[in-house]
Amino acid sequence: MRYILLLRHAKSSWEHLSLDDFDRPLSKRGLKDAPKMGKFLRNTGYIPEYVVSSPAKRAEQTTTLCLEGMQSDEDLVTWNRGLYFETVNKYMEAIQEAPSDYEKIMIVGHNPLIEATATILTGGKEKAAFRVPTAGLICLETHALEWSDINFGTCEVKWMMIPKILKQIL
Repeated sequence: MRYILLLRHAKSSWEHLSLDDFDRPLSKRGLKDAPKMGKFLRNTGYIPEYVVSSPAKRAEQTTTLCLEGMQSDEDLVTWNRGLYFETVNKYMEAIQEAPSDYEKIMIVGHNPLIEATATILTGGKEKAAFRVPTAGLICLETHALEWSDINFGTCEVKWMMIPKILKQIL
C-alpha cells in the first residue's frame, strides 16, 4: 500500500499588502496550525518519507513547521516551483516521479490545485469533490506498485484532517 498526503499551506498573512503573492508569510494562526499537523502525523504514524513542496513563502514555512512537528529532517524535501499555481499536471508529475522505494509521500501546495488533485486521483471529474481549508490534509491510499502508476482514479480517501478538528483532539 502507498499513501499520498496532500497538505494545503497553512493560513497566510495579508498584513503586508505590498509583498508579492509568492512572498506572503504565514499568519499567527498558520504558524500554530502547521506544526500541529506535523505532530498529528507523528502521532498517527503517517510520517512521509519524501516531501515535495511549493517554494512560495507560506508553503515553505508550512513544510518546515510541519517537519518540526513530525520531528523529521528537511532533507526529505524537494522544492518544486511547478506547485506554485501552475497545473494539476505538475502535482501529478511530482507524485509520479517520487522515488519508488518510499511508501508515504507528501505534497505541500496551494488551492485550488490541492482540491483538484485529490478529486482527480480519487476518480472525480471537473467539479472539486473536496473542500480543503488552510493547513487541511488529505491522506489517499493506493495499491499501485510504483508511483509512476498513479493516475486519475487510482486512489481512495483514507482520511482527512483539518485544523478545526485537530484543535479538539490534541
